[in-house]
Amino acid sequence: MNERLQKCVEPGVSVIVGSVDADGNPSCCRAVGLQTHDDLATVTVFVPVATSKDTMADVQATRRLAVVTTHPISHCATQLKGTVERTRPAREDEEPFIAEHFGGFGGVLNAIGYPLRITRSVAQWPAYALEMRVEEIYEQSPGPKAGTRLR
Repeated sequence: MNERLQKCVEPGVSVIVGSVDADGNPSCCRAVGLQTHDDLATVTVFVPVATSKDTMADVQATRRLAVVTTHPISHCATQLKGTVERTRPAREDEEPFIAEHFGGFGGVLNAIGYPLRITRSVAQWPAYALEMRVEEIYEQSPGPKAGTRLR
């Protein structure tokens, strides 16, 4: 995976997921972690149980998912689109990863003036794990290349 794409899975990024229902109506929620073990051929994205009801229902109905990662300081943004192949409750051994990933996001926000108490108050656990086959990757950073397909 190249350096540009590596940035989208590092701790410190904001992760938002979106889906649609059978009629094309959108839903979205904040994710609390994103990981890949195969250079973004597939990803596992973690969403809090407390805030993902609509998105989970839409994923169950359509299997479609978009994942957008944004670094709050540089605004480097990437969109991954694909098909969810499996949903499951996150395992207890995945909780430290979620804490590290979302804690990194909180640290970046703290560096630009948002108190840690704000991100620490966001529901993170328990979480669902959505395992997605990545079919498309797009540049979403502001500028003339926004929307350019990266893969």
